Amino acid sequence: MSLARQHFMKHSAKAAAETAAEFGTMQEQSFYELQLAQLNNDRHRLKQIQSTEAKIQLKKALVPTYLPYIDGIIEANKSVQDVVFMTVLVWCIDVENYAKALEMAEFALVHNMIMPDRFERKTATLVTEEIANAFLKQLKTNAEVDIAVLQQLEKIVIRTDIDAKVLDMPDQVKAKLFVALGKAKIKLIESKDEPSQSDLAFAQDAQAYLERAIELDEKCGGKQDLKTVETLLKKFVPQQVEQTESSANADSSQPANDQKETDQKAD
Repeated sequence: MSLARQHFMKHSAKAAAETAAEFGTMQEQSFYELQLAQLNNDRHRLKQIQSTEAKIQLKKALVPTYLPYIDGIIEANKSVQDVVFMTVLVWCIDVENYAKALEMAEFALVHNMIMPDRFERKTATLVTEEIANAFLKQLKTNAEVDIAVLQQLEKIVIRTDIDAKVLDMPDQVKAKLFVALGKAKIKLIESKDEPSQSDLAFAQDAQAYLERAIELDEKCGGKQDLKTVETLLKKFVPQQVEQTESSANADSSQPANDQKETDQKAD
């Protein structure tokens, strides 16, 4: 797509959202209707494919064609329901474009945008569950995990300036996020040949996440991981004791050294 076309799409989307905000709907906006028609055509193409892997490949090709439109909607910063925006949000999660997905999700939650009926879940629930599930699957492999994605998602779903009703989700879904965070923290430690004292904070974080997950859902699958992290924490105890004793010895020897220096000066 040429830069001129991208600019046109972004400007047109922004203008459509700004006009729609005055009337409360995007339905009568011609540019939106064009995008919706394109979306329906692309959805039809996807339905013709049975392979999930092949569907993902097609979505990877389709998503960039919608991003100028998405950027225009975000720049307009208006609270208007938008089927195109919300569908592309889901596709971004599907193709693991998490940076864009989280940007869109946060925008959607701030503006209380709802998912199309076919997704059968609230926005916060769908985003949290789909990303958590993807990471839980990835954590079962040897692939490197970008824990920053999970941490950013956590920050979004606990924002106090977003209506609590908008962020409300089943405890089981929130537990999945915390289990994923706990497992990811453990993986950071286990990726090293030997855990160091600097990993203590990771272990403590993992313990807190997993304990919270189990509080929310006893069947969340985090109990074995909690045992793992408790074992890891025990490895840090001797180091902590040793450091404490070393610090205490250093402190106790200081007055004696000071006295020795004073006596030498007196002589």
